[in-house]
This record gives sequence, structure tokens and C-alpha cells, in this order.
Amino acid sequence: MTWDRTSVRTLGVDPAALWDVLADVENWPRWDPDVARVVLHGPAATGSTGFLYPSGRFRGGVHGKIAEDFTFTSWRPSHGLALCQPVPLGRMDLSLSVAAVPGGAELTQRIVLDTPLRAVMVRIIGADLVANFGRKCAALTRLAAAKTG
Repeated sequence: MTWDRTSVRTLGVDPAALWDVLADVENWPRWDPDVARVVLHGPAATGSTGFLYPSGRFRGGVHGKIAEDFTFTSWRPSHGLALCQPVPLGRMDLSLSVAAVPGGAELTQRIVLDTPLRAVMVRIIGADLVANFGRKCAALTRLAAAKTG
């Protein structure tokens, strides 16, 4: 019932600049093609909540009507964040972490879908989150470089 995927890439940017872009949650649509809009219900911190509108007419429309708020299950400034998004009969856990490595910053994205509807949820959202990781990294690199350039 669980689908778990981790993607890792080294980006040639300052880790602090990369974190600054990731921590600006309401601007995720600038770098994440899977996100159309994010609304936070207060400052980002462990335990705080928000609502994420996925991109795509069908996916975004359905999610906007039936989904619940996500909750940050972890918020570690300069290091990473994790959120839990309820999905039908289960949950999606998404984590993004930043680590300093020679040549820049290592970005790790982990997605876990835990639901008996795993196959459906992978098709609707999970597979795209993994497939678009390279596009996300390219946009994050551009935005983080602009912060230090």
C-alpha cells in the first residue's frame, strides 16, 4: 500500500540561497511545475498548515474541492521541511532537504504515498512529482543563483 520515491541532485548553488527559495513556500509555483498555488495559514513552522493547489485543470480542480489542508510535520531552517497532505483513504508525505556538499547544495526530495488507492494516487500526482524533479532542480538553480549573483 505504500509507494516511496527519493530523488537526489547536486545543484551548483549556495545551500543558504537554495533554502531561501524553498522556504518561500507561497512562491513554489515559480519553480515547481506541479504546484499552481500555495496558501499558508500563518508562518511556516512545524505544525503549521496551508493549502496547496496542484497544477492541471483536472488535478487542481478536484483537489481544490475535496482536499484538506497540509501540515508541516517538520520545519528545520537551512536544512529541510516535510509536509503531510491527506489523500483519499491515506496520506502523502513530501520532504525536501538541503545539504552542503562540495560544489554546491544537495537537494533531496522524498515522496511517500500511503493509501490503498496507491496506484490511482501515483498516476494522479506521485509519478509527476518524480518525473518533474529535473525541471524543479533547473528552476531552483536559476532562482538560488539569482539570490547570490
